[in-house]
Amino acid sequence: MNRTMLGAGTAALLALTLVPAAASAGGDRHHDHDRGTHLASRSVLAAETFVPGSEPSGFFTGNTAAPFPGQPVQGFSGVHALADGSYLTMSDNGFGTKANSRDFQLRVHRVKPGRDGRTRVLPGGFTLSDPRGHVPWTLWRGGGCTAATDLPDGYSCPEPDRVLTGWDFDVESMQVAGDGTFWFGDELGPFLLHTDARGRLLEAPVATPGVTSPSSPLLAGATPNLPDSKGFEGMAITPDGKRLLPMLEGSTAEDKAAGRASDLRIYDVRLGRHGARFTGDFDRYRLEAPEHAIGDAIAVNAHQLLVVERDNLAGAAARFKKVFLVDLRDRDRDGYVDKRELVDLLDLPDPHGVGGYGRTFALPYVTIEDVELLDRDTIAVLNDNNFPATGGRGADVADVNELITIDLAKPLDVDRRLLPGRLPRGRR
Repeated sequence: MNRTMLGAGTAALLALTLVPAAASAGGDRHHDHDRGTHLASRSVLAAETFVPGSEPSGFFTGNTAAPFPGQPVQGFSGVHALADGSYLTMSDNGFGTKANSRDFQLRVHRVKPGRDGRTRVLPGGFTLSDPRGHVPWTLWRGGGCTAATDLPDGYSCPEPDRVLTGWDFDVESMQVAGDGTFWFGDELGPFLLHTDARGRLLEAPVATPGVTSPSSPLLAGATPNLPDSKGFEGMAITPDGKRLLPMLEGSTAEDKAAGRASDLRIYDVRLGRHGARFTGDFDRYRLEAPEHAIGDAIAVNAHQLLVVERDNLAGAAARFKKVFLVDLRDRDRDGYVDKRELVDLLDLPDPHGVGGYGRTFALPYVTIEDVELLDRDTIAVLNDNNFPATGGRGADVADVNELITIDLAKPLDVDRRLLPGRLPRGRR
């Protein structure tokens, strides 16, 4: 989640407008490989789209347009495509920081592009919560609000229902396990969160051994070794469902001290009957520049990942937004995962003109935080619009959530278990 707070957007729409010729969300299609890698479709979710009937939000942002009339359907930082053409999209911590996101409820939405060129936000989303008290520290909606002394005018503490907010966690990545339960990667700990299919925590947050951020509730006066907002931005799950590969967005203090300021760690986490276990092993990914960040990481097969790497610029100033194909096997034995450029998101051919910006398309937002496999020839990429930010499409233009699909010049070696399918029935 970008930390810049900017002006509010335009009219609210509970719909995603899809350009004709859009790809379906699952299944192989006919591909024109002779055209090379190119844009296949583009969709847009209006900035001011709110969960129907939800609580107002934004009281703590200081934004002149706040409070907003509901919970924004925004900030997509995790995505999971389903076989029926719909997507589960995960919002992150809300408005950018722990302090200003206290009234933002962590939520997974379900959206589906339609044949009429519009995609609606469907029933089936869920909000994260901890009704059984697995989190051992104070939650905002579990005592934190009533203890606060800086509540803004007009804001009243909600019921202590233990619904999770951006004050509690900053979820930035999401995977669905084979049993239908969900795993979320958090940045404030960083932690791994395990929930059932209704978003209820099944166990205590799993801390990362040897790594803490300044916002970690477990810091207890110790010196943090990971900057804020640099936790698990990406997280892959292996095709057999037995391992998570959560990836840090930033370098640890130890790695920086060792001259590895461009190094990011990809951890090895084993899943079993007793939850998640960090093995202590990790692979190293080297950024193209130390000021870059990653936006997402997902598995293609047992040893390859797709990783989004980006700069921290937007609009005409943006210079680097790319998707890399990564091989964990380190075939050149240099101590880093192998990587090669797959897609340049600032210079994407658009031979069919579906993007609306001529024959070349760019996705020039600060935070591009979602990549997903649709079939062996097609990927989807989404941005986090950092509501209520502006700047991606113009200095005074509200940033929207864009969803693009990309036809690849060459098919990926995809393990079909990672392609869109039916969502397993989750633990109740």
